[in-house]
Amino acid sequence: MAVALTISETLDGTQISDTLAGGSAGLDLGSVTNGSYSGVISQPDNTGAQDLFISHNAVIDEITGVKVYLGEFSGTYGGARAAATDLTDLIALGAASGSSKNNADGNSSGLWMDADASIDITANGNAGFDFATNGVGGAGNDSVFIFGDSSTDGINEASAFTIPSLAMVYNDGGETAASAPVDGTIGVAGDTVLGDSAHVRMRSYLADGFAEGGIYQWDYVFLFSYTA
Repeated sequence: MAVALTISETLDGTQISDTLAGGSAGLDLGSVTNGSYSGVISQPDNTGAQDLFISHNAVIDEITGVKVYLGEFSGTYGGARAAATDLTDLIALGAASGSSKNNADGNSSGLWMDADASIDITANGNAGFDFATNGVGGAGNDSVFIFGDSSTDGINEASAFTIPSLAMVYNDGGETAASAPVDGTIGVAGDTVLGDSAHVRMRSYLADGFAEGGIYQWDYVFLFSYTA
């Protein structure tokens, strides 16, 4: 059977279906102002982000090779420029980004992902989105990723970011870390060892000097392999 992903805003939630400009359904990260980031609650405290939970409907085997990259918007475009232009600009923003997790220096920009589910970014974001210590190179224990970093990372299938083991959780009356998670692997429903969901968080950042306005649209493209 074919296996499908569900991308939701809550653990065991339903597929995200925000109405986007142009009429397509997807994820709306909201607005962001220069020198800040989207979903901000308290910028000095580094709190606020968009939670995403990735799960699937396979019933026998886990899915593997779960990765994500930034792609050209595939829905009905409703932005201010063109889908291809938005993608080019977003990659450039990531390439030019600084590493300040809460944009305290006004130099952070582009689309970021934090894949360490253990950090409570709503209540205490001290370690959240800390690219300087947790995101260098996108390997090992790295959990923070900037799409377009070095103009080469997370922008196509070849450079897609593997969802790390730190993201893997399951529902045990609440969100619980998987006991023996594996990078890029999400178990079937109820799997306490591998976890049955990946919990990541997204932010968009703008530097102080950003001069454009309007709506940007893009795809988060998820890749995975399955056997059942």
